Amino acid sequence: MVNSMKNYALKWLLQRITASILIPLTFWFIYSAISLSKMEYDETINFFQSYINSSLFYVMMLAMLLHAKLGLQTIIDDYVTSKKIYNLSKWGINLTSYTLMILLTIFIIKTAIFNA
Repeated sequence: MVNSMKNYALKWLLQRITASILIPLTFWFIYSAISLSKMEYDETINFFQSYINSSLFYVMMLAMLLHAKLGLQTIIDDYVTSKKIYNLSKWGINLTSYTLMILLTIFIIKTAIFNA
């Protein structure tokens, strides 16, 4: 029981940390998205080739995916009673979030480094 309480406390803390990271990055992204909407394709690629912009976008997306993963897992933990659906849901959440994190990493590296 104590170990599971520590796990919930850690998840709760991680959700608050990712939310705190997302607040300023979301404002940055909204400002950037408004700027990007007025740019041509080449200018957009140049925007993401900047290490600062691509790093901020990468951190924002990783924090968003982790925050969503933690939130969905909390919902599953609290409301799903069937063991089969519980395990399948956890597996699906983990598979989706880790796949998206890997794809995000590949796309950011490809755009920021190899398109230079």
